[in-house]
Amino acid sequence: MDAGKAQNTGSSQKASLGGTATSLILSGRRHESASISEINVTPFVDVVLVLLIIFMITAPMLMRAMDVSLPAAELRNRDSSDRTIVSIDAQGRTYIDDTAINPTLLEERLKERVELQGLRLAYLRGDEKLEYKQIIAVMDLMKRAGIDTIGLVYVYPEEK
Repeated sequence: MDAGKAQNTGSSQKASLGGTATSLILSGRRHESASISEINVTPFVDVVLVLLIIFMITAPMLMRAMDVSLPAAELRNRDSSDRTIVSIDAQGRTYIDDTAINPTLLEERLKERVELQGLRLAYLRGDEKLEYKQIIAVMDLMKRAGIDTIGLVYVYPEEK
């Protein structure tokens, strides 16, 4: 009987080992199948970053691919003596450059400069004691004369 018990005990040990091995194998397979269902995003991120770098490098090259030879134009150089400055002093007298002019003739004189010299830019220099409406009235005359851009002349406080 002892031999039979030994055989039973041995077979039960084999069965228990076999059961353990089977459960390990099955649990391993279950574990593997669980890891397969999860997506590893690291290679995907690597590929996306490489593509991003490639596009960042090639995009500026696409803009430069078009070589255009631009024509040269001879622009009229405007020096400080060619500027037109309309001034209004504290008493309301009007000047074009340094020449006194009647305010009623201001628009006419500026129209002549627009037509003859192609004047499109002029500067307005007004005394700080003037009323706002006086400056606006002169600006309106300048616009009606055909001047597109009017620059206002001013000084910085330390220049006074």
